[in-house]
Parts: sequence; structure tokens; C-alpha cells
Amino acid sequence: MGLLGLNPVNALPANSIIRGYDKTLQMITMLDDIYETLSGDYLLDKKSVPDAKRMKINDKELSKSNNVTITLMDQLDGMAIYDPNPLIGNEQMPRTKIFTCYSNIFRKAVGSPGYGPDKKDAEGYGLYEKWIDRLGDWNKEHHGMSIRQALLERFGESLVHGRTSSLCVRAWTPNILVAGLGRRTMKVTYNANNATYTTNIVNAILTSGGGSISPLVTQTLNQPNLSNANILALANRITQISIPGLPGGKGWILTHSEEQGMYLGDPAWSARNLGSLYTATICLNEKVQNWPGVMGAYKNFLLVQDVRQPTLIISGTSSPFGMTAGYVEPGDEDERQKDNINTRDTATILGKAAVFDWEREALRHIKQDDDYEYQLGHGTSKVEGVTMPIYDQQNPDKGTLRQFSSMQMVLGLPEYV
Repeated sequence: MGLLGLNPVNALPANSIIRGYDKTLQMITMLDDIYETLSGDYLLDKKSVPDAKRMKINDKELSKSNNVTITLMDQLDGMAIYDPNPLIGNEQMPRTKIFTCYSNIFRKAVGSPGYGPDKKDAEGYGLYEKWIDRLGDWNKEHHGMSIRQALLERFGESLVHGRTSSLCVRAWTPNILVAGLGRRTMKVTYNANNATYTTNIVNAILTSGGGSISPLVTQTLNQPNLSNANILALANRITQISIPGLPGGKGWILTHSEEQGMYLGDPAWSARNLGSLYTATICLNEKVQNWPGVMGAYKNFLLVQDVRQPTLIISGTSSPFGMTAGYVEPGDEDERQKDNINTRDTATILGKAAVFDWEREALRHIKQDDDYEYQLGHGTSKVEGVTMPIYDQQNPDKGTLRQFSSMQMVLGLPEYV
């Protein structure tokens, strides 16, 4: 350890010390992240949710609080008062539900030599300068992972540690569809007990597979499953966002893996393709064509390929089953276990304000010097909260929660079908 606790910087291997030739280092390519596009700000003064899939908030006044509460007003429902009944005493009063977003700090640091032979040996490469620059890439990937976690398990990574861990306990989104089932049974029955809900999900997968976990072609992102998902997104009031080129100019973004995209883009897969109902990318609005990953459109869905689309990994051979989520973590750490036959693919239906993204304290540079600056530590710090907007989540046992912003579809992985 260094004098003040910093890890000492490793010297370059002997065969990497610069000899006056080949000054180019080969880097691992970062995967693109689709969530940097189409985001909007929550307007505090108007209590206005943006017409975008990601809702951001960075209000300076709210940064002084340790949580943010957003209020949802229920729709005016029920019938009128008809003759000869009196209206007085039958007024309908406003009904509201709330969700609370918390924030927590996370930090990341790298080490480098301040001066001396180790620094000079790597100086021609600019290695340590590039290593420090990688903090920017890491933060982008960490943020993208947190968004996907919130869409599937309600909370981003920073919230499930430390001071917020007891307040932000992960549980599956209440809106889960299982591909391969009919429209009436495709949506899994929600249960506030996450263990029970997990078993409900796995039992639905077993039913769709005829009693087996092994994936079938009927469980992929095909025309029947997309059509049923479109109907259920409407039935469950998933709020549409503006997407130029879709019917009526509104719809949902549906993100899917490259494996699902392989079948969607295969014209030889004629028995289950989307036929003339599919709108190719080239026929879409020019602005939409430039969004990352766009493959085309089907009914009210803009189909977007996400190479970081998470998976679900099933465990156990009988009830109660277990299930964990697999994500692409920062760098080249892929925890999705796509070579596991018990792994299921997912597709995400994104409506208006699908994710609440609170930047309580902006990303900042931090540093630590050791041994008279012989060793340097550079890092970043941020206070954020990435959350799925679930209203009335403080009392989930009452069964009154509302989630109108997204859905998850559970699919079979095409490599096994």
C-alpha cells in the first residue's frame, strides 16, 4: 500500500516499455448506449413530465433534500349523476399517489505515477493520461447499466448500497409479459412478495414452453408476441411518447437484443416475420432514422436494437424458483450468461418517463496525492438516483401501485431454437 493508503502503481511489463516504435495501444471498443438519446427534464414549477423515455431532474433546490417526491393524480373516472339523483354530496374528490426517489454517492478512482521512471517509461504511449480519461467512459457505462437495472428491478446500482439499501430493495417491475402465451394470459399476475412474483413469472415461462424451460421459437420476438404486446401496452395504459413516423405520431420504443434482431431482420424467416406490417428504417422519419439502434417499426412500436439488453437467469427445478438479472457491467464484464439454457432474453417497452434520473450532485473530479506526488489518484464522484416511477410504492401490500411508463417482455434466446 502507498503511504496514505493508495494502491501502488504497477510498473509496465518489460516487453511493453517503449523502444521507439509502435506508439498505438489497442483498446477494447465500448458498446453504444441507446439511453443517451430522447431524454427530457422534469419541470418542477409545472409538475410536468417530459415527452421522453428518460425523465431527468437536476433542480438546485431539490438537491438540498435527500429525496424527491413526485405526485400522480388519478384519472377522473366513474359515471355521471343522472336524473333524478342529486349531484350534491356525490362530488368526486382528487385522488393522488406518490413515488419517492432517493439518491446516493458512488466513486471511482484510478492510479498513476506523478513522476519518475514508471511515468517516463509509459510517456510515449500517453498510457496514464488515457487511463484517467477512461473514467468518462466508465461513468457513461455505469449510468447506462443503472437505467437498465431501474427498468427491470426498479432501482439503479448506487441506491441498493449503504444508506439507501433498506429503502430501495430491488423487485421485478410489476408489468411483465411472457412471450409464447395468449393475450389473456401473457401478463404475469403481480404479487407484492417478490419471491412469489418470481415463481409466478417462471411458472408462466413453463406454461409457454409446454412444461419446459428450454426455449421455443414461439417465445421469440415474432409477430404474434409483438401484436399481443401492443394490445397489452394499450390495455395497461402505458403512456405513449412522440415518435415521428408512427401511426398518429405516437407510440412506444421497444428495445431488444441483437439475437432477437437477427430474426426480425431475416427475410427467410417467413413463417413468423412481420410481413407488410413492418416499416423498414429507410421509410421512417429522418430524425428517427438517426436514433442509435433503430431497426424499423411495427404497429405502435419503434424497434431498437440494444446490445446491452439485460437477461433473466432462472434457478431451481421446482417451485419456489429463483431468478436473477444479468447485465453488461462497465468495461467488458458481461454477466448475462447467454450460453446458459436457463437464461431468458428480454425486450423493454418504453413509454413516457420510463426512468426517473435524479442528478443531485453533478459528476466531479476528485484526486489524492501520495509520497510527495510520486503516486497520484484521480477519480470521479457523483450523487444520483435512478429509479422506476412506481406510484404509491410506499404501500405495495395494498395492491394499489401504478406504473404507466414501461413493460418488460420475457423471451426465449434464439440461439437455442
